[in-house]
Amino acid sequence: MSRLGDLFRDARKRHKIRRERPQFWDFPAYGFGYIQIPKVATRSILRSLGRLPVRETGENFDDFESRHSAHVDHGMIRRRVDEGLFVFAFVRDPLERLYSAWNNKVNRPEDSRNRNIFSCHGMYDRMPFDAFVRRVCELEDREIDRHLRSQCWFLCDEQGLIPSWVERLERFADDWQALQQTFPALPPVPHLNSTAATRIDHRDALDPELARMVVERYRRDYEVFAYPPPV
Repeated sequence: MSRLGDLFRDARKRHKIRRERPQFWDFPAYGFGYIQIPKVATRSILRSLGRLPVRETGENFDDFESRHSAHVDHGMIRRRVDEGLFVFAFVRDPLERLYSAWNNKVNRPEDSRNRNIFSCHGMYDRMPFDAFVRRVCELEDREIDRHLRSQCWFLCDEQGLIPSWVERLERFADDWQALQQTFPALPPVPHLNSTAATRIDHRDALDPELARMVVERYRRDYEVFAYPPPV
């Protein structure tokens, strides 16, 4: 692709990013919904949801996704909660989620089918983690890819936290079992994706200056979900 073509593609991607809304999965027959946050065990959770009895129709996953999920505004999700739907979500330590996004999408681009989904932000394959962090911290949520947005962007509106139930990826197995006790039709998660299970040593990941930048960039996540900051 020509340089002009690259610029056009990146501009179109940035325009799309500014218009994005959270992806919400709605299962009214079972009484629950799920707000999807990238890099928080999404693939593992969707493998479970894809095994619900509603799949007995033989529909493929694309049909299943279009039938049960949509990118909607926060007001619609809050209305579903107000109507009595139990909406759940999982969150993750902000720095570990950021590191996972870098490791999966930038440091190992072959895992993304050799596509650099962050190129529109000036991020390049094998970009060092510290340079990646600095660039992320320059961009606000509405201007950045959903893999790098704060988790509060997905889960909060002007009234505060939207979901009925928010738990941490770090205790995923126990919390998923608790969900199954409330909703017996919910299948077990086959396995937790290895990238979702990644834990890092904050002290080795970045220096104190960059750690403070991450805390400031994701301040609402640290405060709302009570994660201890890395500095």
